[in-house]
Parts: sequence; structure tokens; C-alpha cells
Amino acid sequence: MKKLIVASILFVGLSISGFAQSDKMKESVKEKVEQLNSELVAGDKSQGLTEEQKTQIYNIHLERLKELKDAKKNGADKDANKVINKKYFQKIYKEVLTKEQVKARREGKKEEE
Repeated sequence: MKKLIVASILFVGLSISGFAQSDKMKESVKEKVEQLNSELVAGDKSQGLTEEQKTQIYNIHLERLKELKDAKKNGADKDANKVINKKYFQKIYKEVLTKEQVKARREGKKEEE
């Protein structure tokens, strides 16, 4: 239930502000979502992302890129960018993905190497 509420809030918030996003940024986010999905499927074919998860991850990545863009405008260094990235990736791996999906991603990454 908590995930559904968070996803709804994210979706509504980003829908309102999402009109200002560039096509390049949206394309980059789509690539990130598909990359994550392919890593999951490489580890375990049954652990692919659901449509709801794809939407949640898409919105989180859009937020992340917006925050990185704002930080860059304000002269943030690489360490500040790492903190921003860590915050959003933790959100994805702890709140959106299941434990089985995280495990499948690890296996998929090992197979790719």
C-alpha cells in the first residue's frame, strides 16, 4: 500500500512538472529503465519489471536527472552528484524492486562480465 501511495504521489507530481522535460532526457531515462530490465531478465527471466515498476523507475530517474541538472547549474562537484545518484538508486533498489529482482540483477550483471 505504501508503495502505491508513493508511486501515485510521484506520478502526479511529475505529471504536472513533466511537461518541461526535454526529449533527450526522456530518451535517456527510457534507456536506463530498459537497461535495468535487461539486467534483471539476464539473471532470471521471470524477474522482469512490471509496467508499474517501469513507471516508478522512469519517474525516479526523471527526478534524479532534474536534480543533477539543478546541481550542475549551482556548481556542484562530482561528490555532490554521487550523493544525489546514491539517494535515487537506493530508492529504486529498496522501494521499487523486490529482493528477488535485486538478486536477479546481481546474477545478470555477473553473467554480462
